[in-house]
Order: sequence, then C-alpha cells, then structure tokens
Amino acid sequence: MTDINETAMNVKCGVVGCGVIANESYLPAIKKYGRLVAVCDIVEKKAERAAKLWGAEEYYDDYEEMLEKSDVEAVFILTGMGDHAGQAAMAANAGKHVLVQKPLATNMDDLRKAVDAVKKSGVKALIEPCVQMFPEYVKAKEALKEIGTIFWFRAGLGRGPPIWGAATFFTKKAGGPLFDLGVYQISALTFLLGPVERVSGLARTSIPEVDIVPDDWFIEYLSKSDTYKSVWPLLGRAPRTQKIKVEAEDNTLTIMEMKSGCLGIVIANFVTPDGLRSDIGMFPDIEVYGSDGGMLIGSGAYAVAYKTIKMREWVKVGWDTISRRGWSYYEASTKHFLECIVEDKEPIPNIDWGAHVSEIMIKSIESSRTGKTLRMETTFKPY
Repeated sequence: MTDINETAMNVKCGVVGCGVIANESYLPAIKKYGRLVAVCDIVEKKAERAAKLWGAEEYYDDYEEMLEKSDVEAVFILTGMGDHAGQAAMAANAGKHVLVQKPLATNMDDLRKAVDAVKKSGVKALIEPCVQMFPEYVKAKEALKEIGTIFWFRAGLGRGPPIWGAATFFTKKAGGPLFDLGVYQISALTFLLGPVERVSGLARTSIPEVDIVPDDWFIEYLSKSDTYKSVWPLLGRAPRTQKIKVEAEDNTLTIMEMKSGCLGIVIANFVTPDGLRSDIGMFPDIEVYGSDGGMLIGSGAYAVAYKTIKMREWVKVGWDTISRRGWSYYEASTKHFLECIVEDKEPIPNIDWGAHVSEIMIKSIESSRTGKTLRMETTFKPY
C-alpha cells in the first residue's frame, strides 16, 4: 500500500506571489511535502529567483499563462490580500485545487465569485489561517465546556503600522488591519464558538500617512543570491523612504453576535505603538466568559488558562504539550492540503468557513461606513 505522504509528494504545485510569505514559509513547506512545478510573480525577477531557490520546473510573470500552460494540480495563492478571491476563482475555474492565504476576500462580490467557482468545479479549497490545527485553540476547544454557557468575549490585536507593503496592507482593496490581524481572532472565535448571526463595526483612519520601505528594496532583496536568507533581520534597518497614503481604515472594532447568543468584540489596528506589551506579556489575545467561569487564550505568559467560580486559581491547560515553538501553521496547512487532495477529503478550514470569516470582516467595515448592523449571509457547519 502506498504511503499517503509519499503520494502527496507527487501533487504538482504552483505558487502565485513570490514575496516574503512564500519564501519564508510556503515554498519550503511545498519543497518538503509536494512537488513544486511552477511559480509566478508579476515581477519576473522574483519568480525566476524563487524557481532557482526552491527547484521549480517553470516560472511565469503572468498568472493566467501559468494556469493555462503549466501542469499544476494545486495553486497556493500568496499575493496581496485584495487579490486572493479573484485568483482563487480563476484557479478553481481552471480545475485547480487552491490554498488561499488569509483572507479569502475583502469584498462581497469577489467572495461570492470565489465560493461559486470552488463549489461548481468541485476542487479542494483550504482557507487560511488553519486555526483548527493551532495547538492552543485545540486545547481551548476541549476546555471550553468547563466554563458553562458562554455569554461574552473580548479579543484583539493591535500593533504599529507595517513598514512595508503599500498594496499589501494599506489600500482599500487590501482591507487593512482587520483583514491582516483581526482575521486570526475572528477565525479562532468562530472555531471555538460557532457561526456569527449579526455584525456591527466602528472603523476610522487614525494615521493618514506612513513611511515605509519601498517596493524596489524588496524586489532587489528577493531577486538576488543563490540561497534564501530571512528578510526580517534586515527589514528593520532598511530605509523607509516611501511615503504613502493610508486608504484602508487602520483602527477597527468589530462587534459580533454569535448564533449561540453570546456577544463580543474584536480589536484590530495599526495604531498601537509596538513594544508596549512586550515587558508585561500577560494580556491574553482572547478572553471568553460564561456562566461558570472564564478562559484566557494566548500571550507570552500562558497559552490557555481557565478559571471557574469554584476555583481560586487559573488552571493552565496542557502546559507542556501546546507550545508552538517550532510549529508552523503554514507547514501544517500545506501538509493537510496535499493530503486532502490525495485522499479526496474536505480540508478542515474549508471554503464555507473561510467565506464566513471574510464576510464578518467585510460586513464590519460596511457597518462602520453605513451605521447599520448587518446580518450574515454565509454560515458553516461547526466543528
């Protein structure tokens, strides 16, 4: 009998977007678990270098050409956030399975087209982030029953503005920090608590202009040398000589009413000064409170802890087993995605769930602009 991992290694993979996330995370994972056939980037030098670094058989600077000419079975969509849905639809319409870096979409028209294309074609679609595999969220899901009926939650992540990626982070098409940062907490909360019924949002642009590292610096970095070295140690010292206008709202609050009846808020922004929380490290990323107690998830001090009304101290869950040191969701997703193709099974973070997460964020921004509370169109089967 053929080993599933050996079979998965024969899945012919293509990548669109040869930037930092591809080189840092997905291309090494594909090299480990699949067969890298083709890479594509609108900057040909980046595509050519990625092909040489990671052993791709072909490289392209035109995505449609790659879909038409290359013999890929699965496409990893690693481009800017505003391009994901359109490129996912194109791949699905071409009969290619898709792994989509978060988020699936930043507007409802593109979201509907992507979902329709995936469902009509019958291809596999894995939508990041695969929170269903994150060790701390798996443990939290197990321990959630200890705190009774869930009433409310608070979650959020704020940081300073990114110092690179004008088109990636700051345009209205890209969506801003809600789609870049808030997506993690919203993804986790839907995994833990189920689908959302209604969404309200408040959002504004608080820092209208920022100075970033110009695209030319990245193109030069991602187009040279015979081995890949992480960009992060150098990025902080790179010149921030490009002044850009911040188009997407950089300061957001998303209020969610879950179908189960609990209520909560998610904070996502690019306006929190970096480093404020590093000395304390005690603030959880997610807090959940119920009839019998509360749960704290994430931070430098603990991964998962809960306390009931009968307890005097917080109980740390699976303390020695849930550390994510050395664990990569990019690698876990890649392996799971390729195995799903080989085994003909639905990915755990599937198209329905990915669409629901994107709609929550889209509706939050729409609510902030219209002043209306909005009902959700999409849903998913809870895990």
